[in-house]
Amino acid sequence: MSGLRMMAKEQLIGAGYAVASIDDQDGPVLLFESDSVLGFVLCFADATTLLDGWQPISERVLQAARSSLRRDESKAWNAYLVFLAEAEGDYGQNVMLGAIEEDLVGTRKLARAGIASAEAMRAALLPLLAIQNAPRLEAVDMPAEIRLRTTELPNELIEVFLRGAPEGTLAQLLDADQ
Repeated sequence: MSGLRMMAKEQLIGAGYAVASIDDQDGPVLLFESDSVLGFVLCFADATTLLDGWQPISERVLQAARSSLRRDESKAWNAYLVFLAEAEGDYGQNVMLGAIEEDLVGTRKLARAGIASAEAMRAALLPLLAIQNAPRLEAVDMPAEIRLRTTELPNELIEVFLRGAPEGTLAQLLDADQ
């Protein structure tokens, strides 16, 4: 599970979070924080262990962090518990992991099983990561686009506008058309 924590740590640091680790009776817990978000990553060997242990562990971790959460109320509204299991879960377990995510009592939750690669980790943490790809826009022929969208105006006015005529000339053409 240390590999799981390490992958989570790398992804979170790459996304600009400050990351630290604390010890819990069930093992290390990864803490992460940004200007507006804070959270805890709890790692499990498999989905069964995650499903059996997520509630008591999360209660214990949140109890330990209670004073910090009270000090920073704005982040308390944007607190996450992230539950990750290395081994793949079966269909029923994955449904139950989805139910954990829908439980918004106390914190937001992410619960995923089958985190065996950096790509799977990135997918699991995606709600916490910034948008990473800029949109790809095709080049636009602006004069053609303007002609296409201004069918209500006289063609002469559009052509004069596209040649960069002064506003006064455009105003005269508009007045003459009315």
